[in-house]
Parts: sequence; C-alpha cells; structure tokens
Amino acid sequence: MSLTSRIVRFAASCFLLVLIFAPHALRAREFRPDALDRQLNAVSDRRLLATPIRHLLDPERSAAAGRLLRWRLPLWIVVTAAECIALLYLWSSGNAARLRDALRRGMRGDAAAEFAMGACLAAVVRVAALIPNYARYRLDRALGRSEVLGAEWLWIWLLGTVTAMLVGGALIAVVFRLVARTKRWYLPTAAMLAIAAFVGGMLYPVVVVPVLWPHHERSVQLTTENRTLAPSFGLHDIPIRVAQADYAGLTDRVVPVGVFTTREILAALSVERAYSIRERAFLLARVDAMLAARFPMRRIAVDLALVLLGISIAVVLSERLGVRRDDDPLSRVALLAALLVLAYAAIAPVDLAMRRSAAFAADRAAVAMTHDPAAAVRALVRQGDHRVEGLCPSAVALLFVDSHPPLGARIAAIEGRPNPCRR
Repeated sequence: MSLTSRIVRFAASCFLLVLIFAPHALRAREFRPDALDRQLNAVSDRRLLATPIRHLLDPERSAAAGRLLRWRLPLWIVVTAAECIALLYLWSSGNAARLRDALRRGMRGDAAAEFAMGACLAAVVRVAALIPNYARYRLDRALGRSEVLGAEWLWIWLLGTVTAMLVGGALIAVVFRLVARTKRWYLPTAAMLAIAAFVGGMLYPVVVVPVLWPHHERSVQLTTENRTLAPSFGLHDIPIRVAQADYAGLTDRVVPVGVFTTREILAALSVERAYSIRERAFLLARVDAMLAARFPMRRIAVDLALVLLGISIAVVLSERLGVRRDDDPLSRVALLAALLVLAYAAIAPVDLAMRRSAAFAADRAAVAMTHDPAAAVRALVRQGDHRVEGLCPSAVALLFVDSHPPLGARIAAIEGRPNPCRR
C-alpha cells in the first residue's frame, strides 16, 4: 500500500470517527438565570437609565472579567508563538526537507506530495497550539463563559484539525500548480479564495451548523418576533435556529450565518429563555441591521484582502532570508507558513477594529428602530454578565484579542452619556 493511500485512509477514518461517535457526547443543558438576571427584571426603566453604568454590573463578575483579560492576551501570545516556533523549527532543523523527500518517495505525483505537505503543516500548527488552546478553554469553562464539556471540546478540536489539514493541503497543491503555470499566480489564487469563501458561506448553515451544534431547532417564537422587524431593514423573512446549549462562541449571541438562499440566524438558548421580548427585539434588530448593511459579505471581503496581504508579506520576507542547501519551494513552505502566522498577528487588529465599528453601528440602528434604549441597556448588561465582559477592557486587549466594543462605551453611547472608557 502506497503512502498516499495510507494518509488518505487515515484522514478519512479520523474524520468519520469524529462525526459518528463524538456528537453523542453532546447534550442539551437547561439555562438557569442568575442573580443579575432577576435584578435586571425587577428594576424600572427610569431607574435603570439613571443608574451609573458601573453599578449595573455584578462586582464579582466584573472582577472575573479583569482576571480573564489578564490571561487572554498572554494565552494569545503563547498560541501565536507556539505555532510560529514549531514551523520555524521544522524548517530550520531540516525536518521539512526530510518530510518533503519522504512524501515524494511515497506519493504518486507532485500534486499528491504538495497536498500531503500542506496537510502536515496544518497538523503541526494545530498540535503546537493544543495545550495553550486547551488552557484557554479551561479558563472560559472556569469563569462560566462556556458550557462545553471536555469531550465536546476535543471533538471540536479534532474536527477543526481534520478540516484544516484538508483545506491546507488543497490550498498548497493548487497554489503550486498555479505557480508552475503563471508568474501572476496571486490573481487566480485571489479568485479561488473568493469563490471558496462564498461557497463556504453558502454551505456553513447546511454542513457546519448541524455538526458543531447538533442540538438545535427552529424557533417559531423568535422568527415571529423578527418578522415584524426585518421588513423595516428591507429584509425578507429569515428563519431562526436556537441551539439547545450555549456552546463555545455562542454564549448569549444572535449571529447571522449563510449567504443569500442559505441565510439564517443562529441564537443561543439563553436568548430565548432569559431575555424579555423587548430585549430580544433589540438583539434581533442588531442582526437585521448588520444583514441590511451587508456586513457579513463585507467582512468576508476584508478578511480575504487581509489574507492576501499576509501571504504577500510572508512571501517577500521568506525570499529575503537565507536559503538552506537542502531547500526547495516545497520545504520552504514551512518557513512561509511561520511568517504568515506573524503577518496575521500583525494585521489582526484591523479585523478586530472593523468588527467593533460594525457593532457600534448595529447598536445605533437597533435603538433607532426599536425606540427602546432601556431594553438595549438591559440586553447589553445581561449579555456582558453572562459572557464575563468587563466595563472597560484595556487598550491592548482590544487591539489583539477582543472583537467586542467596551461594554461601558456601548451603554454610554445608547444613553447619551460620556464614554467612561476614555478616562
């Protein structure tokens, strides 16, 4: 049996085992309101808007948010450093060249060897960041930001690893074919990535959502409530799914997924259970505002431009570094990938800043639509409490790890108060 057949069979077996057995570890969990939920439900609108912003938050959760921010940035740095160092060591030690030779001996054709090289590099990146990513998960779990169990997290990590290997292998194989045919390989690469992003956006609700969130159901209640809001933004009726557990990345969130015909809204269970009708109207109006402004499509376009910029920076830097005697373009991909990790870390603040700007714009549009600032403040305070968000995170955290605007700045903008985070 050839090495190609072994690798393909191993990857396929891992993927099937993950899909078959891991979802059975998932189960729905009942949402239980906490003390702040009951406090927000009891206070009047007038008193809520007159209360200083800092006094709206739970002191213990605010302290937990501070501890979270002290760890999130170092963990982000460790993850980035681990990925970069692993790839640099693979190249500088000559192991990338030895891996290249082994793949070429065992593979039938250059395209197969290039695909396998891309898949191996993706696996190296995922394994190198496994421990710090697990530490980040345990931190979220300890602070109540995630309800994901250890088996669930491992399933998501394995699925992400297999997906990264398939995508990385296909990308390297296609790019090498393009480089061999034309000097302007970056033009068809950009077109290919744009098509892949569009197709991925179309397939996300159909393929990814049922796998990552197997316990979900259509929400007649939220769909009916949104039916009165969507036409005001020029949108048609959009189906809404409710995940029956607050998984990682979905806690207290209402997010749009899909493109055009597959477009729908995915909501966390806590939104349906803990939020009032007025608060849900604000959250749904925020999503409708983002869809009306075509923010998901604009974000895909900007992310694609950032990826191409990162690739260009990495290519330029790799060409200026010394060449090993056993180097060739295929083994040098490890160095290119390491530089791409650094380039992405450098341009990540642009993506985060764009998301925060879109969140502010969506808040303004939602309040203008609902004419209910008190409900907006309740929703943001409740959301920040459940997700353990501080009033004013540090500027460094906002720059590198936080895609959400400061909670204090968002509430102040809604209430027309001075921004407490500028002091």
